[in-house]
Parts: sequence; structure tokens; C-alpha cells
Amino acid sequence: MAGKKFKGIRLRFLSLSVIFSLLVFVALRVLLYLNNKAIIVLPLSVSSKLNSITVVIITLFLTSLVLRLTIKRISNLFEELEEKLFYSKIYSWSLYSIGLFIILHHFGVSLGNITIFIGLITTGLAFAVRDVLLSFFGWMILLRKKPFRIGDYIRIGEEEGKVLHIGTFYVLLDSTPGLPGEYSRVPNRLFLEKSIIKLGKEDFFEQVKFNLTKIPPQINELIAKLKEHLDQILPGKETNSVYIDMVNEKLILTVDFLVNVNERQKIRSNIVTIVFDFFKDYVAV
Repeated sequence: MAGKKFKGIRLRFLSLSVIFSLLVFVALRVLLYLNNKAIIVLPLSVSSKLNSITVVIITLFLTSLVLRLTIKRISNLFEELEEKLFYSKIYSWSLYSIGLFIILHHFGVSLGNITIFIGLITTGLAFAVRDVLLSFFGWMILLRKKPFRIGDYIRIGEEEGKVLHIGTFYVLLDSTPGLPGEYSRVPNRLFLEKSIIKLGKEDFFEQVKFNLTKIPPQINELIAKLKEHLDQILPGKETNSVYIDMVNEKLILTVDFLVNVNERQKIRSNIVTIVFDFFKDYVAV
């Protein structure tokens, strides 16, 4: 049991990249050791470069190892999935930033120069990759403010679907539940520019609208019969509604109803068929 547990821990914390970095580090240290003992003689420039490469490798190795050992513990400090994603990313970037500072310091770059360098790079990137930065800030806002969560059905602009993943730059939406691999990528910056409609988890409100050429006679009785007929095929009788409205100087017949995502297309098709049966002489095609 102890052997299997140790093997599981080893496989979890050691990846191929970590093992390769460790092997290269050991090989370089052996070369430098042999050079120091005068067993082999390396030019000063070569030994200096090997020493610098060793520092880079060991810094990246230790950073990756610490990250793999601690990232799960950091993630477990938070309960909600969005917070786990957000703080895990911040923690990873912070560790690699510290590693980068150590490497730059080894090459003689002072803290002041590092600050100036980062400022120049940030200014240049702000102009060059504006959309990327907006998507990144959009990702931070989505995870912190939580206008929606993974598993919710949302609508933004013309895109609609189930939220599969909230990435650093894109949100994955599944617009065709049940069909694997069919999804769309929505840039996070769009969530800063457009309104978000949160539809729900499994059951949500849907609308079907029809243009009418004119108001039929005895419209109230006709709508009452239509709603009674729709209530037989729709769940949530108390939440279903049928009404006529004026939008942009056009008569619109609207059907609001509660529907399960798995039956959405079937229900919409049935509603269109029924409404055309009731209003066949008044619906503009």
C-alpha cells in the first residue's frame, strides 16, 4: 500500500518536463564540477554560460515543482469553481514572475531596471494587444462578479448556449446540447461591451414572436383558446403567456413560456405550428 501511494505521489508531482529539466541540470553540474577539479578544461566563456544556464534551469525546475506541490492546496482554499480558477491562475503567474525576477537578477539586471523594463513592455502591449488585454480583464470580472457560472445558459448578442468553460480569453458556449464537439468561442471582451442575458440552468424562459398583418376580430377569445391549447403541451401553466404588442410600429404576437433545454427545439416547433393554425390568416410570412 505504501509503495503504491508513493508511486501515485511521484507520478502526480513529476512530469516529463520536470524530469528532463532535472536531468539537464545534473549533467551541467557534473560538467562544471569536472571543470572546477581540472579534470576537464572548459573555456571561461563556456563555463560562464553553462553556469547561467544552470541557474535558469534550476529556477524554472524549482518554480514548477513548488507549483505542482501547492497548486491543489491553493485551489482547495476556495469552494466555488470560478474562484478556484481565478486564484489558481494568479498564484501560478505570481510564482513564475518571482522565478523570472530571480533569473534577471542573476544576469545583473537591477530591480529599478526590471521595473522600467516591465513599464515599457506593458505600455507597448497596451497598444499592440488591446483586445487581448480587454479579454483578460473581462475574464477577471467574470470570475469575480459572477454574472453567470459554468453550467448556466446565457445569451450575449447573437450567441447563445450553455457555459462550458470560462477561459482567460474566451468563454466556451455549447449551443447544441447533446452534440459533442459543437461549441462556440466568445471573446471575454464582448462581455464588457454587450448585455448578458442569463437564461437559467435547465429550465428557462423562452419567447417566440410572430408578425401580424392586423388584429383579428375577437382577439381576446382567440388568445384565450390559444393559451389553453398551449398549456396542454407546455410545463408551468402559471408562467406561460400570450399577448399582442406594438414594436417599431409592427404588430407582434408573443408567446412566453418555460421550457427545458432538452425539449426546446421540439416545443418551439409545436408552438409555431399551433400559432399558424390559430392565426393563419393574420401571420405575416
